[in-house]
Amino acid sequence: MAAVTLAISLSALGALLGADALPTASSDNYQVKERHAVPRTWKATGPANKRESINLQIGLTQRNEGLVERHLIEVSDPSHERYGQHLTAAEVADIVRPEAESISQVHSWLAEHGIEDIDYSPAKDWISIVIPIEKAEELLQTTYTKFQHRDGHSISRAPEWSLPAHLHEHIEVVQPTTSFFNPNPEARAGPIMNELSVDDLSWWNNVGQQQYANHGKGGDVTDPAFCNVTFTTLDCLRTLYGTIDYKAQAVDKNSIGINNYLGETSRRDDASQFLKAFRPEAAKAAYEFEFEIIDDGDNYQGPNITKVKADGKDIEGNLDAQLVLGVSWPTKMKAYNTGGMPPFKPSLSTPTNTNEPYLAFLNYALAQDDLPYVISSSYGDDEQTIPYSYAKRVCHAFAQLGARGISYMVSSGDNGVGADGTCYTNDGEDKYQFGPSFPTSCPWVTSVGGTANFNPETAVSRFASGAGFSNYFPAPEYQQKTVNKYVKSLKGEYDGLYNKTGRAYPDVAAQGNNDVIVWAGIVRTVGGTSASSPHFAAVIALVNDALLAKGKKPLGFLNPWIYKKAYKTFTDVTIGSSYGCNTTGFPAQKGWDAVTGFGTPVSLYHLRILFVELERNVLLTLFATELRQACRRCFPQINVLNVFGRKSSLVLAFDSRPELYMAPRSQFNETQ
Repeated sequence: MAAVTLAISLSALGALLGADALPTASSDNYQVKERHAVPRTWKATGPANKRESINLQIGLTQRNEGLVERHLIEVSDPSHERYGQHLTAAEVADIVRPEAESISQVHSWLAEHGIEDIDYSPAKDWISIVIPIEKAEELLQTTYTKFQHRDGHSISRAPEWSLPAHLHEHIEVVQPTTSFFNPNPEARAGPIMNELSVDDLSWWNNVGQQQYANHGKGGDVTDPAFCNVTFTTLDCLRTLYGTIDYKAQAVDKNSIGINNYLGETSRRDDASQFLKAFRPEAAKAAYEFEFEIIDDGDNYQGPNITKVKADGKDIEGNLDAQLVLGVSWPTKMKAYNTGGMPPFKPSLSTPTNTNEPYLAFLNYALAQDDLPYVISSSYGDDEQTIPYSYAKRVCHAFAQLGARGISYMVSSGDNGVGADGTCYTNDGEDKYQFGPSFPTSCPWVTSVGGTANFNPETAVSRFASGAGFSNYFPAPEYQQKTVNKYVKSLKGEYDGLYNKTGRAYPDVAAQGNNDVIVWAGIVRTVGGTSASSPHFAAVIALVNDALLAKGKKPLGFLNPWIYKKAYKTFTDVTIGSSYGCNTTGFPAQKGWDAVTGFGTPVSLYHLRILFVELERNVLLTLFATELRQACRRCFPQINVLNVFGRKSSLVLAFDSRPELYMAPRSQFNETQ
């Protein structure tokens, strides 16, 4: 399992806890714990190889359900007195750590089946065992089958599995079993990635390089010569969202991360070429950013570009890294390369592909004391391809990151409300409905949609910005009022095709139409919300830089702040739709919409000013609370009703006098 784990034998655990700590339980009374229908994109091809080893991950029932989310909302709500008081990794682990009885019961069950060596996460909420599929079938009273995805790769899965009845309350999830999650990068070859033609390359070599050599000086975003819809450069993007003039001040304190999955990496040679062309002062960053390799993730940096091009590798990894480095430099960047398929390389910790990259990354990340303050991920799949139990645990892990003060951005997808021809339920009824994506549907991430054009900015149209309503997660309180207003504005359109009370996405948006990158040594353009997510994340990293430079806390989980006030600093995108499922999809309109959310950042400056204002209000609230309490202690005969701000002064409201102004000391006299 991808985490900092501690290996222990069950016999040693028994000796440590005592014989009574590992009760013997009958394994005859098995009951089905979970069933999940096989998605339409997968077909059974035969029985799984019973000798094949599998890394079985067992999610124990966590304590204090809902407590992490409560902490998350409180420390992320600018109007709450706990705003910014993020938890540590140890504090989060203490909250979710399973009851001792759960650990003992599960260990006893494994011992009965002769399984001695296990790994568990620091919070002990995940147990990992490496066993043959034959043993997994015995353990879970199930049968594994080999399934092939329509893209050609195969996995072994069990659409139904069971547990002894007494363990149902102690175990929430076991994977890989029922999950057919097949995360796809949102930047893809074909219609979304454009290789420059011979004429285009000639233009770039003879004209373009000189035309776009005015690095870092900005320009008029409404001028097609500066912001070209078909060739959108870094200077255009930095000018559009107001970061081009910002000078980072807290480089030693700040950081940003990106996720690479499915054999992707971020090539240093391409990043160097990109930065030399579009932000020369940052070129050295191409060889300075760090990689964190999880579960033998790929990081091929060799010279065989022919193979890279043939496999279509590293488009996503290059896009994410180049946009983040280009916008947020000199902020430190770290790329997390997590193993998965395709391709897959066996390792000691992961001898067989589990195809569960989010779980692998999250278990690793949650075990680290220090993480980047902002992380962007550009991968997703249909929500219904995974069982609710798995989605719930992964989403809860995102909440744990948020409670620690980490802003996690996820691209909303490139298929609008669902790809045409795929919009059917996976429950055996084949009901036609919109298909939400995961993990962008998780309430504890910030979902980023895609835009295009500059005068005005619109929803992207050459593909559809992913949008919709989750069938798994209800709308969180922070967005309910906003989303309900939007649903009412639809006047019944698409009723029955989506879950009106589900978590709605995206939350925000950013450009993602024809962004210029370098891939395989060639300048080209790429589109997708996977360009939008790292770009938005890089802007937030610079907001964090300004805060950290003044000794403030990073923003952390963004959504309560965005829905409460920050949306006022965004450019409202009102043109376009999230077309898909053979419909025009949800429409963009004034305010929040299920196409581009609240829109795109007006400027870094406005975001910084807004945050300072909100922070001042929080400090004022805290001071007012303390002052009210002090007045009650000092003057118990007077009832202090309220303390509130008025410009630079504080106002105390008493029952005996309407107002008493507390001005700076220099303005006081004895009569005041």
